[in-house]
Amino acid sequence: MTQEEILISFIGMEPTEPLKKYVIEKLGKYKHQWSEATSLEVSLKQNINRRGVKNDFRIDITVKLPKSTVRVEVSGENMYANIDEASDTMARRLKRYSERMTYWEGVTPWKVLEADAQLKEVGKIEEDPYSDYVPTIAVRKKIEDMSPLEEGEAIERMELLGYDQLLFRSKDTGKISMIYRRVQGGYGLVEPADTKI
Repeated sequence: MTQEEILISFIGMEPTEPLKKYVIEKLGKYKHQWSEATSLEVSLKQNINRRGVKNDFRIDITVKLPKSTVRVEVSGENMYANIDEASDTMARRLKRYSERMTYWEGVTPWKVLEADAQLKEVGKIEEDPYSDYVPTIAVRKKIEDMSPLEEGEAIERMELLGYDQLLFRSKDTGKISMIYRRVQGGYGLVEPADTKI
């Protein structure tokens, strides 16, 4: 992939040549890390409804690689500072991806260092006092790829995407499971129990 193939879009703001040039310049510094990518998309956004608030501007970078996707999102009041931070974060995540290439290629088995400890069962949930509350769904997302993953691989994908949780199909159990980053540190795993219907 070349720098000319980077897709840059402007949402809620006027497209400017200096911003476009700056994005290409910053991402070009890390070309050796994303040259194997199948696509690299950058969205520069201005939230018109929040003018005057610190997070007026946002940049989203999505790098699609042969074995995974790296995603970065940065918000702030200065688009040039956002571009700097997002490109540096992207570089760190791409480095992490390439360092674990033997895992992605299946040469080295995925291991979960701290998740090797036994998972604790969650107790019963108390009745919800807000039974009349009707929640609204702000965003719906369909999962395009549910290829089976090992737990360690799911953690890596979650980290590369910049998410706090990831829904995946477990390679070991075949169950739909969710890996998440715990507030206290480390990772947690939620999976359905073996129950008879």
